[in-house]
Formats: sequence, structure tokens, C-alpha cells
Amino acid sequence: MKKYQTIDARELRARLISDGPDRPVVVNALAREAFEESRIPGSISIPAGDALRLAPDVLARDQPIIVYCSSRSCTASPTLAQKLVDIGFTDVTDFEGGVEEWERAGMPMQGGRVPVPA
Repeated sequence: MKKYQTIDARELRARLISDGPDRPVVVNALAREAFEESRIPGSISIPAGDALRLAPDVLARDQPIIVYCSSRSCTASPTLAQKLVDIGFTDVTDFEGGVEEWERAGMPMQGGRVPVPA
């Protein structure tokens, strides 16, 4: 029943650089503590379990939304993406690689965690 797209780090970065109407709201699907620890700069927190309560008050149903979590093995972002689609959001994308892929691509992070050098 999946009705959302997927995206990789390169595509996400390109969309975040744009200033046009396609610039998405980036949503971290993890628990608030994980969001505070490490997140993609500019992203907001809507934990997957709180989607039905929070999303309608924070997001517009037709705006581009990209959700992410910690890694490809994490299920929080696909869960959030499906919940958003189910309640009527029309432009939802899952950044499947999450924080792990973003960091591996050398992209900047925000939060309290100090990255470990490679």
C-alpha cells in the first residue's frame, strides 16, 4: 500500500539547496532524544508514534515532506511516511539511508553527539 517515494543522500542534498517550491520540510521520525542527539540540519521532529497527533498541526498536506530515521534497517521513517500518506499527505518521500547515509556522504549534522572520525 506504499504511496510514497524514496530518495538518497545526493538527491536530498540537491533538494535542500533549492529555494523553489520543491524545497521540502525534512522530518526526523525518531524519538525526541535521538533527534536532539543527531539530526540533519534544519529538520524537525515528529516521532513516528506521534504522527497522527502532531503532523496535521505542523505540516501542510500538499507540501513536499521528506522523512528519515537512523539507517536503512530502521523502520521509523517508512512507518511515518505511510502514516502521513494514510492521513492525506500527498507529497511524501522517505530518505531510507537516514542519519547513517547522510554522515557517510560527508554531509553536516546538528545535535549534541560528537562524530567519530573515520
